[in-house]
Amino acid sequence: MLLAAGTGHLQHLASAHQGVPFYLFLSLLLAIPASISILAAAFLFEWLVVGWSRSSLKTVWEARASVKLDVVSITITLLPLGRVGYVLSLGLLFAIDVHSGELANISLTRFLPLWGIQVTCVLLFQSFIKYWVHRLEHAIPALWALHKFHHSADRMSILNTARQTQLARGVEEVLLFVPLALLSNPTAPRPVVGSLGFVTVVIYLAFRTFTGINMYLCHSNLTTGYGWIGRWLLLSPRMHRLHHATSPSYYNKNFTFDLVIWDRLFGTYAACDATAVTHLPLGLDDNPFNSRGTITDALGGYFLTPYVVFWHELQKGFKAWLPARPTREPSSVEY
Repeated sequence: MLLAAGTGHLQHLASAHQGVPFYLFLSLLLAIPASISILAAAFLFEWLVVGWSRSSLKTVWEARASVKLDVVSITITLLPLGRVGYVLSLGLLFAIDVHSGELANISLTRFLPLWGIQVTCVLLFQSFIKYWVHRLEHAIPALWALHKFHHSADRMSILNTARQTQLARGVEEVLLFVPLALLSNPTAPRPVVGSLGFVTVVIYLAFRTFTGINMYLCHSNLTTGYGWIGRWLLLSPRMHRLHHATSPSYYNKNFTFDLVIWDRLFGTYAACDATAVTHLPLGLDDNPFNSRGTITDALGGYFLTPYVVFWHELQKGFKAWLPARPTREPSSVEY
C-alpha cells in the first residue's frame, strides 16, 4: 500500500537519477530486509507518539552504556550468523537445526479436522508453552542467569526487543523444541476467500502480524494499556513495562508474550495506571552488565560476561547437588 501511494514520488526521485532504470531503483528499496523496515517504523511511530524527550531515538543518540550493549545485541541478531551462531550458542542452535526435521511426524495437528480448529489450538498451545518457559527463566537460577541479560537494560528502548545472547536463544529453543513439535503449523487446506472460515484466516494473520510488531512496542517508551483489550486479551506496553520494573511489587509478574489469559489464569497478572508506570525504575539491582559504557565493555558484556555469569550459577548448582563431605572429628589423645 505504501509503494502504491508513493509511486509518483518514487518515479520523480528516479527521474532525477538519469541512467538508473526505475525498476532497478525500486528493487533496491525492496531489498531492505523486512526486519529493518519494521524496526525503523517502530522507532518513528514511538517518536511521533511520545515525543523526542522520551523516545528510543533519543536514548540511542545519548549512547548510554545500556544502549551500546543493545546495539551489539541487535546487530548480532540481524546478521546472518550461520556457524558463528552455532559457536556462540555452544552448539545448541546447531543441534536444533540438525534434528528439527526428526520431530515433524509427532505433530498432532493433522488429527484436528478443520483449519480453523487447527490454528486456534496451535496459537493457544504455543502461547501457553512460551508463557511457562518464560516463567521458568525467572524461577530457575541457571536459566535466570541467562535471561537476566535481557532485563539488565536500565531504560526501555525498542532495541531491548533483541537484547538476547545466542546462548540464551539456544537454551530457549531447546526448551521449546519438543513441546512445540506436538502441535506444529496448521496442515489442513485453508478456507477459500469469501467463505465463513476465511474470517479465521484473517484473524490468524492479523494476530501474527500484531504480536510481531507489538513486541517492539512493548519494549518502547509507550505506556498505553490498550484499555480492556490490554486487561483481558493482548499484552500491552504498560503491562510488559511492569515486568521489567525493579520494584518487588512486580517481581514475577506479566510473563506472557501475547495473550493475557495465562497471567490471569495462573495469578501472575499485575497492573497500574499510566502515571505510576512512567516513574518506575527499570533493570536489575545486581547488574553485572552496563558497567562502564565503552565499546570494549559493550562487546565484553555480550560475548563474555553472560557466559561467566551462567558458569558461576552452574557451579553453585553443582555444589548444591553434591553431598556434603562429612567433617572429620579430631581424635582424642590421652597423655
